[in-house]
Amino acid sequence: ATGLPDASADVVVGEAMLTMQGDKAKRAIVAEAFRVLRPGGRYAIHELGLSPDELPQDVKDDIRRDMSRAIKVNARPLTTAEWTHLLAEAGFEIETVDHAPMALLKPARVLADEGLVGALRIVGNLIRRPAARRRVIGMRGTFQRYRHALTAVAVVGVVPGQ
Repeated sequence: ATGLPDASADVVVGEAMLTMQGDKAKRAIVAEAFRVLRPGGRYAIHELGLSPDELPQDVKDDIRRDMSRAIKVNARPLTTAEWTHLLAEAGFEIETVDHAPMALLKPARVLADEGLVGALRIVGNLIRRPAARRRVIGMRGTFQRYRHALTAVAVVGVVPGQ
């Protein structure tokens, strides 16, 4: 729980946080966002998504297992239908859903996100830290292996009542 009062916020934003949570924690976090938002308030999430919605369960399980091993965190990306259901189940009305290519760890994306100085700092760290370099290479390999099924998904849910 955040400790914030009920209906005290107009906007809550989550950036790549829910993907790293198990199902129970995902539901608790979304419920907390709903609790702190006023009627008409918006909850925006930007998460790692699986595509298409009809992706077989065994493929989803393989992706989640391999990602968790590669990034050393219990990564649990969902399909767009699963992300929207998660928010709707908590009471949100889905306002928008958008997708973008999953570009995590692609050099052009790192440069755009971090700027030249930040990107060079990351490269320097990878040169100086072999364990980090192996981990990043493993993560990038996993993302590349499942590129056909990975996407970035953004969902905005609205608290009804205004």
